[in-house]
Amino acid sequence: MFDLFRSREKSVRYLLGALLTLVALSMVITLVPGYGGGWGSGGNSGDPNILAEIGDQKVTAQDVRQFMARERSAIQKGMEQFYVPLAVQQMVAQRAVAYQASRMGMKVSDEDLANTVRSILPQLFENGKFVGNEAYAAFLGQQNFTIQQFEDNVRMAALETRLETLALEGTVVTPGDIEGEYKHRHDKIKIAYFGIGPELFKGKVNVTPEEVKAFFDKNRTLYQSPERRSYLIFPVDEATIAAGIKVDDATLQKLYTQNQESFRTPERVKASHILLKTTDKSPAEVAAIQKKAEDLLKQIKGGANFAELAKKNSEDNAPGASAAKGGELGWVVRGQMVAEFEKATFSTPAGTVSGLIKTEYGFHIIKVDAHESAHLRTFAEVRDEIAREATRAMVFDKMQTLSDQLRAALIKSPAEAEKLAAANGITPVRAERVGPGDPIQEIGINPQFADAAAGLAKNGVTPVVQVGQNKLAVAQVTEIIPAHPAEFADVQAQVRDALLGQRAQEAMQNAVKEATAKLKSANGDLASLAKQFGADLKTSELVNRDAAITGLGSASTVGEGYTRNVGDVFGPVPTPNGTFYCKVLEKEAADLTAIVANRTALIQELKSRRASERRELFGDGVVQALIKQKRVKIYDDNIKKLVASYGG
Repeated sequence: MFDLFRSREKSVRYLLGALLTLVALSMVITLVPGYGGGWGSGGNSGDPNILAEIGDQKVTAQDVRQFMARERSAIQKGMEQFYVPLAVQQMVAQRAVAYQASRMGMKVSDEDLANTVRSILPQLFENGKFVGNEAYAAFLGQQNFTIQQFEDNVRMAALETRLETLALEGTVVTPGDIEGEYKHRHDKIKIAYFGIGPELFKGKVNVTPEEVKAFFDKNRTLYQSPERRSYLIFPVDEATIAAGIKVDDATLQKLYTQNQESFRTPERVKASHILLKTTDKSPAEVAAIQKKAEDLLKQIKGGANFAELAKKNSEDNAPGASAAKGGELGWVVRGQMVAEFEKATFSTPAGTVSGLIKTEYGFHIIKVDAHESAHLRTFAEVRDEIAREATRAMVFDKMQTLSDQLRAALIKSPAEAEKLAAANGITPVRAERVGPGDPIQEIGINPQFADAAAGLAKNGVTPVVQVGQNKLAVAQVTEIIPAHPAEFADVQAQVRDALLGQRAQEAMQNAVKEATAKLKSANGDLASLAKQFGADLKTSELVNRDAAITGLGSASTVGEGYTRNVGDVFGPVPTPNGTFYCKVLEKEAADLTAIVANRTALIQELKSRRASERRELFGDGVVQALIKQKRVKIYDDNIKKLVASYGG
């Protein structure tokens, strides 16, 4: 409604910055392993910062470091050395495919670029108008991108997509492929099964206090008390700040006058409908569906309850769709619906029901509850809405300003910060001896705060951090207790549990070996075998591979059973829930006559899967070809040095 981007330009850094990770930057630089190792073409770049050259482009150590910084929250600490070479491979593959596309004459025009940026960052186009380069740059800066870097990467991704699409066209799916896939999904089996897991042995193993102490002494380095930190925290939340802000009617009236176009309501209709689908139906089925629709319409015209009939009969029944709501669509405007439906909806008088309407989806019966002409909403109608928006804009500005002031005061002294906080109704809190992953008062578990505080020394002050949808915070580190070896008394229960778990695991492994050896001589008597190990023999329902089997997990885990005969026993089948032994009790083959109704969807899914597999091979193939042509050079030694800098 208002130009909030401009009026809150300071708060953009904190309150909108996180949005960038939710949009399609992943299409610009992603981490997708699978391009095969051993690319290195050797040689010396002469510059240790250059990791690879693709035509006249370079992949530098700085590129990778920026990527790792952007993705640090998704990368497990200590695993960086494994991600770095994968990131390099992906960057090289992406640039190589884009480079090859350019060589083939493919281009991304400025108009194409603008349309792509608009599609992946719609929040930069308020009411269809670009917010400007200053806000654009600030927004991208949250993820360490300049405008040039971002747009270069968008162009590269677009070129990559075009060439991949060209290369992957024509994926063939044969009738045999379709039948095989359908069988794989719909064949069913019923099994008897039992599992051998650690829980069977937890009550059967014991450890003495002396053994627990000896285990601790042997594995002392495994038991560490982590670093703990204490904080003085100043939370700045929207509700507290909003309580002190009032907007007078004169200001609200002025905002209404300045933004009248935002308050125009187009012609709209409040409607409900009943849908009987005809997609993928034979002519005979369509005729039967039409007869049912005509009967429903007759019932409605005779006074039947529209909502009840919609709940029972409408096939607009996806989660959240209209059927469950008695057919209610709410208010709709022109352009939201297919032509036939729109024409009927806007021509049916309010308080009446349409005739039978046929669209590409099926037969509809439409009830129109209200019809409003286009109009300008009055100030009285929108006053509260304007007040909320205006207050919110002022709140965000004050939140950011006050947070910055608190940080500056806290750097000088806690007393000065506490005085400023008190004057603004803010109560500081103390979080004592917080360990890694512990929730923090007023903040909870917040990776952004943890990152901001992690490298600070005692008395260090964090930047202003967004710690909730409507809350900012700044904090000072008041105490640091370094990590240190744990005392036995502090972890005795933990050590005992670990030793008992180890003993139970060893007992389980011995039992699995014994059960596996006895399986062949059991002559299919799985019940007797289960009893020997104190396990319960269970029986599944008839299930396909996508179903779950109680206690075992996904039926795909026992995929071997779908290829076995009734009466066959098989195992061991390792799963996260234990090791299982199974017997096929019953089999039900897929009904191949149903393939026709599912053929189109199966073809699309198989094509999509194969295209994904081919895409990985395609990227690798382009790189290898360009290496042979000496248009791609990769410097293994420089990559190894970069990996080593991350602890590899």
